[in-house]
Amino acid sequence: MSTTSTGELPPGSVAWRVAAVGVGLAVLLGGQLADTNDWFPLGSLSQYATPRSADGSVVMTSLEGTTVDGEVVQVPLSPRSIGMSRAEVESQGQRIVADPQLLGVLARSRQQLHPGAAPLRELRLVRSEHQLHDARVVGPAAVRVLATWTAP
Repeated sequence: MSTTSTGELPPGSVAWRVAAVGVGLAVLLGGQLADTNDWFPLGSLSQYATPRSADGSVVMTSLEGTTVDGEVVQVPLSPRSIGMSRAEVESQGQRIVADPQLLGVLARSRQQLHPGAAPLRELRLVRSEHQLHDARVVGPAAVRVLATWTAP
């Protein structure tokens, strides 16, 4: 790195550093304005950026399956369980609701990762909303099935 006789960086060195910072800030701003987790860590990770009211609600997404034996099971939203993280599934929620066949991909992934487990004949994307009062859960959760996949 060359410097001038006074110890300052030459104008060219300053210019490329300023340009690099500008590009970085533009990408971060674009990711925030697009409000998508697809750009993380250069975009919004909104699940951590939203404050919760002590008298609001907490929404939780989950997967619930029914095995070929008729047993209802909770399917963890984790790479070990289905090959995808909770954030990945939640960020694709609208796509899954629009095309429930995408749940079939998760069911097949679960079967590949856990060949000894009973296969799923049905998989549901479920949203539970818990009401809060003074930051404590009050009453039962309001549970809604957003999408259902049934094995062919």
